Amino acid sequence: MSTTHQGLQRTKPGGWMVRHRWIAAMVFALVPVFCTAAASAASQLMHADETTAALMIAGGAAVSAGVGVTVMMMLPSGLRRPGFGAPRRGRAALWFVPLLVTVMVVFATQGMKASGPPLIAYGVLAMSVAVNEEVWFRGANLTVLRGGGIRAAIIGSSALFAVLHLANLAGGEDLPAALLQLAFAALFGIAAAEVTVLSGSLWPAIMWHTAWDFANYAGGNSTTTLALTGIGIACCLILAYALVMWAAATTPEREQPLTAQCADRIPS
Repeated sequence: MSTTHQGLQRTKPGGWMVRHRWIAAMVFALVPVFCTAAASAASQLMHADETTAALMIAGGAAVSAGVGVTVMMMLPSGLRRPGFGAPRRGRAALWFVPLLVTVMVVFATQGMKASGPPLIAYGVLAMSVAVNEEVWFRGANLTVLRGGGIRAAIIGSSALFAVLHLANLAGGEDLPAALLQLAFAALFGIAAAEVTVLSGSLWPAIMWHTAWDFANYAGGNSTTTLALTGIGIACCLILAYALVMWAAATTPEREQPLTAQCADRIPS
């Protein structure tokens, strides 16, 4: 057995045992930010047009997502971790409906301002970013932090997700807008973590994240009164969802780690 840095310890055969979960979580949180920031910087240096820049950032996010999937596969099989399978319980579809409504509100109030190649590029970007961030934050981070309890895992992974959005300040975003985005990202992260815990799958959060980002990209991230009203309504819906689903997502049985023998028999 050999020891590595960043709070992880290599075990045989081919797995990782988390020694310092919060250090590992912070390191995990930096990877997707670094990869997308590097791709964004490269697109600016190349003076890429809107479509090319979106595709370059999508490429950086895809690379990061690939690394994230590899990390998740190397985490101990005994941890209760989400995957890419279908939701384990049919009720997960009902849990997902309120989140889809928030996207419909954004589409209805922002409209569709992009078209042609940029719209396609935004679709690719939205999917790449969603997979990337969900793999790292609702996948790897939520998994390693569950050792400290499900409540701490949901809040901790969401807090890291929110704080890392302050990187937008480096892209020229003003402080008030960045702080509002931080608050929204924390709320978004809690709701996404809850649906991931409840469904046992990353797909519901990935689908919601993709649709949400695409709706905002396609609408030009509009700041009209109508668009901001729509965002406000969507935030209220997400908050209500997070409050209602908190009790279901933090039941005592969800605190218990899985073992290889009981991994397929998760309490509902």
